[in-house]
Amino acid sequence: MQNIKINKQQLVTIVFIVCCLAGYVFFPANGNFQYKTSFFVFLAVLPFLYNKYFLKKENLFKRIKVGRWKKNIQYLTIGLLLALLLMGIVFKFTDVIGHYYLPKNVKADFWVFLWYEFSGIAFMVAVYEMFFRGFVMNYFADTQKWSILIQFLFFCVMIMLLWGLPYWFYIVYLIFTPFAGWIAYKSDSILYSFIGQWLFIIFIDAAFIALVANKQA
Repeated sequence: MQNIKINKQQLVTIVFIVCCLAGYVFFPANGNFQYKTSFFVFLAVLPFLYNKYFLKKENLFKRIKVGRWKKNIQYLTIGLLLALLLMGIVFKFTDVIGHYYLPKNVKADFWVFLWYEFSGIAFMVAVYEMFFRGFVMNYFADTQKWSILIQFLFFCVMIMLLWGLPYWFYIVYLIFTPFAGWIAYKSDSILYSFIGQWLFIIFIDAAFIALVANKQA
């Protein structure tokens, strides 16, 4: 990090990143369709265009690659298991399990649960990957391992902008973000960090439903 000097382009890019996050948080979207559209525009479309036409850097979609799949699956597995362990500790020693939210129909119907995870959650995770592990980490790639921390700090900026929301709305993303950054850094691909975060949320949602069912039994 000592070799990094903040130049005009870096300053403009940092401001751009914060503005994208602020746009996503504060844009007056009404309804699920408008929310998803603004989410996609601010965290995927605008960064893609900025990266291509202003920075003129490598296409972000080139970060979606298989690479050394056996080694990369190992990184994915390690990150996933560590995140699940940490989430288990959070469940045990905090009241998050009493507040963790899932729609009633998702908890009650297995097929609705699958649709929820394969459509809504997969879409959200994919956009987060494109922004934080794709755009942000790609821009700060010269900082090497520090790019993991940088993308996590920008995620924390987003949480600060969402300060009015209870922590259980974003706890799973907050916990996995540093692990997703590590997986993306080690594998040099956002494919594995996407799969890791998506599986992580599926496991947590399924565990939550099972815990609630046991309490009600």
